[in-house]
Amino acid sequence: MESAQARYFKYHRTSDETNPSLSGMPYIKRKGGTIMTPESLQLYKLIILYFLNQADQPMPNAILSDFILETGYTDYLSIQQTLSELTEDAMILVDQTHEKSYYTIAEIGKETLRFFGNQLPTDTCRQIDEYLEKNRLAIVETTSIKTDYTMIRPNEYLATGCIYERGSKLLEVSLNVTSEEEAVDVCRRFKEKNEDVYAQILSLLCMD
Repeated sequence: MESAQARYFKYHRTSDETNPSLSGMPYIKRKGGTIMTPESLQLYKLIILYFLNQADQPMPNAILSDFILETGYTDYLSIQQTLSELTEDAMILVDQTHEKSYYTIAEIGKETLRFFGNQLPTDTCRQIDEYLEKNRLAIVETTSIKTDYTMIRPNEYLATGCIYERGSKLLEVSLNVTSEEEAVDVCRRFKEKNEDVYAQILSLLCMD
């Protein structure tokens, strides 16, 4: 019996079945964007799954969108539609903060990529690998600091700042404040002073 992933990712191959061209995928132009065909949508999903799998750490929406827009595969609205469908199908996981959305590939997404990754053009895989290597330092800088806040109850907010290294959490600091404005300010200051915060905590707790 055909699996759910097989039914979901089945599409009409081009004449070159081992390396279908994304640039040749059909779509309909419309004012303000494109209407994607099922074939192009499925390939955009594979692009995102491969990107997240190769990155091996949470990726913000901005970085995913930057790669796809830079390489000209599709427009911004189509990217967001693709991310939404992958999230709904539990192939990727999303961590939403007050500023950004971070995506990671889920196990079902990895399984899908193992089955259908060979449908992704070799040139596209190369572009993704080169983009990740070229922008490695910028990606580390963008993803190493994460801040967020939540309302516990009226007039009580919890602001949290985290420092990551290679996807692993090094430090998490939470502070209870009395207003949303204070929570936003704590998040901003943590981004600006995270190195000092980390150094002082390390000095106080780990050094004589």
